[in-house]
Amino acid sequence: MLPKIQLFSAYHKAFPILPKADYVTPIQSGAIDAAIRLDMLGDNTGENISHLGSTYNEITVAYWVLKNADRSRFDAWGLCQYRRYFIQDKYKLIFKKRSRYSFRTSQEVLDKALSPALYLHLQNLLVQNDVIVQKPAWANKENGIVYGIKDAYTNLHIKEHYDVAMEVVIEKFPDFAGSIESYGKLTRMSYHSMMIARWNIWDEYMYFLMTVLTEVKLRIVVPKEGYQSRVEGFLAERLHNLYMYHHQLKQAYVTIGLFEDKL
Repeated sequence: MLPKIQLFSAYHKAFPILPKADYVTPIQSGAIDAAIRLDMLGDNTGENISHLGSTYNEITVAYWVLKNADRSRFDAWGLCQYRRYFIQDKYKLIFKKRSRYSFRTSQEVLDKALSPALYLHLQNLLVQNDVIVQKPAWANKENGIVYGIKDAYTNLHIKEHYDVAMEVVIEKFPDFAGSIESYGKLTRMSYHSMMIARWNIWDEYMYFLMTVLTEVKLRIVVPKEGYQSRVEGFLAERLHNLYMYHHQLKQAYVTIGLFEDKL
């Protein structure tokens, strides 16, 4: 039997298009501190971490789903973002498949992408795989030089934050120690913490993620503003890939559609 899947799309601000597909539910992230309340569910009801929205990004929505969603309604669920969704690749040839395609902000295009055919495709993929994630992209490639995940984080963010995160992983989950070095040398990763999986995988992954992020927050200095202030969100992306790598989860790779006007 094909699994029932529900996708949850994290909105941290107003956006001109909303998914109409009934298998996608918009949720406002960081709703408790939002200057404008959006006309959709918020992550500030029930058990939540809505107050961490400015640094945890879409993870506050994942936490809300984990703690508050009706588990009897679907077998598996996925995390998306207001302008990023899993889509079917434009090309059937393997060598042409891309990690991401960009589209203009268009309700018509979004509705066409989030089709019944896509839903059936995701259902079939999940029957044969543990998780569905973005087709991996370069961790960092500059001037022809390809960097591993660890060095890429150093180039793009704050090195100390990555180092502390890995220290916490080893302390809290010692069995990961043998995976961290080889993982850090991987040159590709799936981004945006977007994943579709069954409840049991989400439960175990979120326990791992929240345990690590909670401790990391106590040990680092988080920039008060600017791009690097979203440190927990950046670390979550790397921890997500580390978790899948360590547990050797069978991954189905799907293209992401980015809906924005900056093409």
